[in-house]
Amino acid sequence: MPSPAFGDYQLEIYLAGLQGVLPKFPMAFVELEARAAQALPPSVLSYVAGGAGSEHTQRANVSAFRRWGLMPRMFVGATKRDLSVELFGMTLPSPLFMAPIGVLGLCAQDGHGDLATAAAAARTGVPMVASTLSVDPMEDVAARFGDTPGFFQLYTPTDRDLAASLVSRAEAAGFKGIVVTLDTWVTGWRPRDLAASNFPGTAWPTTPPTRCSAPSWARTRAWTRRPPSSAGRGCSGTRSPGTICPGCAR
Repeated sequence: MPSPAFGDYQLEIYLAGLQGVLPKFPMAFVELEARAAQALPPSVLSYVAGGAGSEHTQRANVSAFRRWGLMPRMFVGATKRDLSVELFGMTLPSPLFMAPIGVLGLCAQDGHGDLATAAAAARTGVPMVASTLSVDPMEDVAARFGDTPGFFQLYTPTDRDLAASLVSRAEAAGFKGIVVTLDTWVTGWRPRDLAASNFPGTAWPTTPPTRCSAPSWARTRAWTRRPPSSAGRGCSGTRSPGTICPGCAR
């Protein structure tokens, strides 16, 4: 895969400007964030922008990145720029990944934010990490990647058969690797979502990798800590890799 020159995307804007066409979207992140706040329903905005507790860790993460900078190298030529990296036996055009965002479909007007992100990955060559809690089926997401490798993020459920089913489906769909999340055994205390009594992850999206017809509390516990006496209730999970229980819609 040829490495794209990401800086050249600005040339599209300048060339369009010669025809009197101005950008539809803000060019600065702060302005883009403000536009999103105007467009998104309050419940969705609180889910996307909110963090746990006082959101101190969220702010600290931003501050940590501000301490990093780019050191330019002179007299090396800029005609052929190469940001590619070798990772997992693959050559990737960029050291960046599109991080997984659960229930991403809520952020698009048509409800298909996962597909839009996958299409962006295909265009830019930047790999997408699709969330376990994607709104669109993982197979549909993977089909939009084109030649860009995609990865599947796995929330580790307590039901091992369910986990095996998800991994098997991801492999069959063409994902190149599994990114395992280990720090979400219980839902964080998210004041913004709590104030709105809204947390999309607990309602379960319409098309997660495996959707269960069990009550929402049982589905949520399938991804968190469950008492041993309740193991297996609500959803029978899967009984062999690649198979899904009869109560699952996808």
